[in-house]
Amino acid sequence: MYIGHTCIYVNDQERAKKFYCDTLGWNVRDDVPMGDTRWLSVCPPDAQTGLVLMKGFGDWSPEKVGGDTGIALEVDDVFKVAEKLKAAGVEFSREPEVAFFGQHAMIKDSEGNELLLHSAAPANAPT
Repeated sequence: MYIGHTCIYVNDQERAKKFYCDTLGWNVRDDVPMGDTRWLSVCPPDAQTGLVLMKGFGDWSPEKVGGDTGIALEVDDVFKVAEKLKAAGVEFSREPEVAFFGQHAMIKDSEGNELLLHSAAPANAPT
């Protein structure tokens, strides 16, 4: 068993797709018309879980877009990834730092949604 997808609210699916695919290097998993909107999901290369860029269906509303998503993106080194993302113009709402649970930072996507970047603490890190 695994998580197949989760949803994130967006106001502009095309702008969000550009952020995740062009800026983060993810792939489009699904892009299917649904009446006036579409089922659009993206995912990191080789990922099992897709992120549905949700607009115009379900319980979507403009006021639900933005803020903390509760989504954590696991990376090898938060500080190195942060350098690359900053060079690509990604906004950080929390700068990279180290805590007992590892390295972490918070980025904002094109819609104002916040996602956590996380790297595990080394095996020999103090707890």
